[in-house]
Amino acid sequence: MEILKIALVRLIDIIVWIIIAKSIMSWFPGAQDSRLYALLDDFTEPVEAPMRKLLSRFNTGPVDISPMLAIVFLWVLSRLIYAYL
Repeated sequence: MEILKIALVRLIDIIVWIIIAKSIMSWFPGAQDSRLYALLDDFTEPVEAPMRKLLSRFNTGPVDISPMLAIVFLWVLSRLIYAYL
């Protein structure tokens, strides 16, 4: 069971770093058209899409804060897995 817990926590850590990398790439013009960005987007969209949908209820302005909300959610999930699994 310990191995499963560690594997899940590490997987969440990897997803968090992918979200960070994708967010940094979005600052550069033309990076959103690259294959790497598309690949990172494929990994992160299942986590970010529900956050984006939740945030659409609140008018957050032109800045997309769904990556930050996704990271917070994943960190909380990671801590819960580590504490209770």
